[in-house]
Amino acid sequence: MTRYRALTNVLLRYDLRDWATLIFTFLFPAGLLVALVLTMGDSIEGMDLTGPISANVMAFGAAFVGIFAGATHLALWRENGMFVVLRSFPISSNTVIAAQATAGMIFLIAQALALFGIAMALGMTPEATAPIVLLPLILGFLLFFMLGVLVGIILPSMAGVSMAAVAIIIPLGMIGGAMMPIETLPSWAQTAAPYTPIYHMREAVTMPLIGEGTWGDVGIGLGYLVAVTAILTLMAQRAMKWK
Repeated sequence: MTRYRALTNVLLRYDLRDWATLIFTFLFPAGLLVALVLTMGDSIEGMDLTGPISANVMAFGAAFVGIFAGATHLALWRENGMFVVLRSFPISSNTVIAAQATAGMIFLIAQALALFGIAMALGMTPEATAPIVLLPLILGFLLFFMLGVLVGIILPSMAGVSMAAVAIIIPLGMIGGAMMPIETLPSWAQTAAPYTPIYHMREAVTMPLIGEGTWGDVGIGLGYLVAVTAILTLMAQRAMKWK
C-alpha cells in the first residue's frame, strides 16, 4: 500500500468516527435544505423554488465540506504532535494534501448524493444533465479545501481554525446567494455576489441540475473556480512544503 493510500485510509477512518464531521457533512446541509424548501419553496406565487434552493444548498454543502476538510486535520495534527511525526517520515507535503483532499472528496460525493435524494423527495425535477453537477461541486470543494489548508497552517489551534472556517463560510454563503435569494440581499451584497466563489458554484450547478440559467453562466462559473483553485493550490503548497 502506498503512503498516499495509507494516509487516505487513516483520514477516512478518523472522519467516519468523528461525530462533528458526520453532523456537519450530512445532517446540517440536509436540515438546511428541508428547512429552506418548507419555508421558502412556495414563497413566490406561481413559482416552485425547490430546484433553485436545492442547487444553492448543494453548492454551500460542498464549500462547507471543503474548508473543514482542509483545515481541521492540520489543526488536529499540530495539537497532537502528528506534524512532527509526518516530518520525520519520507512523505511529502503534497502527499499529505492529496490524501486530505481525497478523503474529503469521498465525503463530498456522499453528501451530494444524499442531498440529491432529499431534493427529489421534496419535489425537485432534475434535468438529464444532472450528473454534470459533480464537476462544479468538486472544483468548489477543492477551492475551499485549499483555503482551509491555508487557515489550518496559519492558525495555531483547533478552536481557532473552526471559528475561522465558520466565519469565512457563513458570510460567503449569505453573500453568494446560497442561503437567501440574492434579490433579497442589500444592494452592496448584490454587487459583491458575483465576486464570491459560492455564487459561481451555484451558477455552475443550477443549469445542469434543473435547467435554469445559461450554459454561458456555467462556463464562466467553471472558469472562475479553476482559476481561483489554481492560485490557492500554489499558495497552499508553498505554505505547507517541508520537503
